[in-house]
Amino acid sequence: MIFKNALCRFAGISALIMMLGPPSASASEFGIDRSGLSLQSPAIQEKTFENIRGLGASWFRDGPTSGSAQGVANFVNEVRLAKQQRLKILVNIVQMDEDYDGPLPIHDHGWKAKKLSQINLDKFTRRLSTLLSALKAADLAIDAVEFGNEDDSYYYDADVPSEHRATTDELHIWLRGYGEFLRAGATVLHDPRYYPDAKIVTFGIAHGCDQCGGPPRHLSNPAKIVAMLKNVDGFNYLNNASYRVDGYGTHIYASPNDVDGSVTRMLREDAAAVGSDKPLWVTEWGFQDIKAFPNKKGHSLSRTIQEFLDVLDRLRGQLSIGPIMFYRYDTWLADTSGKLLPQASVFSDYAAKR
Repeated sequence: MIFKNALCRFAGISALIMMLGPPSASASEFGIDRSGLSLQSPAIQEKTFENIRGLGASWFRDGPTSGSAQGVANFVNEVRLAKQQRLKILVNIVQMDEDYDGPLPIHDHGWKAKKLSQINLDKFTRRLSTLLSALKAADLAIDAVEFGNEDDSYYYDADVPSEHRATTDELHIWLRGYGEFLRAGATVLHDPRYYPDAKIVTFGIAHGCDQCGGPPRHLSNPAKIVAMLKNVDGFNYLNNASYRVDGYGTHIYASPNDVDGSVTRMLREDAAAVGSDKPLWVTEWGFQDIKAFPNKKGHSLSRTIQEFLDVLDRLRGQLSIGPIMFYRYDTWLADTSGKLLPQASVFSDYAAKR
């Protein structure tokens, strides 16, 4: 009788869990990135979101491609399609050409060199307000915003010195530049007219390599520098009266031949630098070169993706880790026709097990 009663209680609890659905904690959430999706045809966009949702993802990451009226309309439609698939949205907001007062120089990658210290914050906030107003007018919700992208790299924020390590003065310029960009954007986002409940995430750290050959074009120990935003000339850019950052963004690109070691090392170093007050949001993760598979161990891409997920799950028991976003859908998970590639099944199997 006691055993039977216990089984009944267990069955009742199980039924309750099934009714309530899976836990909402971010530790169980994963997402997928598809940059520039709003520039694709409606058919490609719809198929992409159907596939991403079908793989079990709960988050989607992308950002607007321009601040023009067409660029805003395109992104609004993209968010609409994502919401139709019940996906949460992480919007990546970066500086754009129209945020500056004059022509921008071209750096050695052929990109325009944008310094956050020289951005016209009035132009930036007007552009962001226009985007958020259009999203609100369409009655669409956004769940989180990542301000910046790999801004510890010269190629994304030209305040990062090229070909030498940052001096104290150069580091201060960088801190003020990114800090003011973050403050301006977060203040607009949390305006009561827009999205006061949307989560705020700092830029995803690129993790430039100090040991690699060639001149440095990145900040050394970038997570430690992000932590310095807590006090820049006496102001806390991460937690103040206007807003509070909810997560530290980081990008984890693993060595195909040492997934466990490389992922563990980067995430532990990040966590040690920024502290445990906010989770690490892995807003991009994956590998640099699809030609690296099978890897030196003879493991396929599918097996290595699974290994990456296993490492992240293990580290979640030791570190504070929020949602994780695979980068990226169109080059790694689907072919040019939109058909899912074999390695995509790793995600659907992962979601089913969770």
